[in-house]
Amino acid sequence: PQSVRGVRVDKITLGGVPTERIVPDGDADPHPRAALVYYHGGAFIGGNLDTHRRIAVLLARGLRVPVYNVEYRQYPDGGVGTSVADGFAAYRELLEGGDFDRILVAGDSAGGFVCAKVIEYAAEADIQGPTAFAGFSPFLDISAGLPRTSRHDAMLPLSKIRQLRTVLGRGPEELRGPEDMTTDATARHFPPSILFVASREALELDSLELHAALDRAGVENEVHVYEGQVHAFVVTAGLTPESWAAYKTAVAFLSKHLTEAEGTRSAAA
Repeated sequence: PQSVRGVRVDKITLGGVPTERIVPDGDADPHPRAALVYYHGGAFIGGNLDTHRRIAVLLARGLRVPVYNVEYRQYPDGGVGTSVADGFAAYRELLEGGDFDRILVAGDSAGGFVCAKVIEYAAEADIQGPTAFAGFSPFLDISAGLPRTSRHDAMLPLSKIRQLRTVLGRGPEELRGPEDMTTDATARHFPPSILFVASREALELDSLELHAALDRAGVENEVHVYEGQVHAFVVTAGLTPESWAAYKTAVAFLSKHLTEAEGTRSAAA
């Protein structure tokens, strides 16, 4: 195990997918039998556990639950369908392992799309879906044409979105279901959701459109739009006041829904 302040990090395999299990130090466990699965961003062509360990560790420490940081396959090892299949395999094994009865999902950029498809695939497979979802500049509509909201985001330029289209159809796993996860048909599957996005970034529209669809579906959700930030700014939590404020807001929302789900489970028992 690696030593990172406030947590223990173990390399494991989850659903056949390399994963880091990040467990907060200490005995206090405000949310027993709960965990979070994190899916990193990088437009399905970049990003890895190293680039996103910081936010995964912060979520483990803030929520006081184990976080599973998933190293799903990306180009050139697989296309988007393969990334999603790996993400779902990890989620499903964690759920069916029986140690957790409440599992949160969170992700940034492309990882937000993986989260959305995990929610859809769980509904399709008739297994328990995630308890809540946090998206940090989530990439939710990979079918969309260009231009998007902005041409000038240094973290996600439109050239990178164009590049994504070339890897979309690659195997070995096929992408099932819609490429646009912001529709009324997909929104009905979502759990309570919280979305963060930078004003005028390329993917601002994705969060606003999902927010509207979730409202129409009667799903509790929040969208937080921050001025003067870059794409996926929440991943840098603590390096700017805005990213720290967003992180704390996400933790409060996720904690609330873990507590509510625990109450519901206890009442049912």
